[in-house]
Amino acid sequence: MPTLKTFRPVKALLISGALAAAAATAAISGAVAAHEDRPASPDANKMAPRCLDADHTGRFHVIDDHTLLVYDQFQNAYKLDVGGPCRSMTDMSKFGFEFTGTSQICRAHDATLLYFPIDHGAPNRCLINAVTPLTRAQASELDPG
Repeated sequence: MPTLKTFRPVKALLISGALAAAAATAAISGAVAAHEDRPASPDANKMAPRCLDADHTGRFHVIDDHTLLVYDQFQNAYKLDVGGPCRSMTDMSKFGFEFTGTSQICRAHDATLLYFPIDHGAPNRCLINAVTPLTRAQASELDPG
C-alpha cells in the first residue's frame, strides 16, 4: 500500500498543474483580447516639442508644393510651411537647413530650408514661413504611408 500513497500526491500535483496551466492560458487569452479592444496608443495625442531640433531630424515627407512634414529621431512630427523656389519638392529630394542662430527651429526664419532637386546639385534656399508641431495622429493623417 505505500505505493498508492506515493501516487496520490503525484496525481493531485498533475491535476493541479493542469488546472493552473488552463487558468494561465485563459488569463493570457483575456489579456490579448483586452489589448485588442484598447483605443489607439496614448502617444497618438502627444504633441511634439515646440521646436524642431534640426540636428536630430529623421525622415522628410512632401505633402504639397509648399508644405513639408519633418520627423525628428523620436518620431515627433513638424509641419513646415515653405516659400520660394521649393515648389517642385518630391520625397526623392534631399533637404537640409541653413541656420540663422541655433539648430532649434521654433518659428519662421529661424532657418532656411535647403532643397536639393534630384536633377542638379545646386541647392535652392527656401524660406520657412511657419513651423507647427503636430501630434502623431495629426501626422498620420497627413502622411498615411
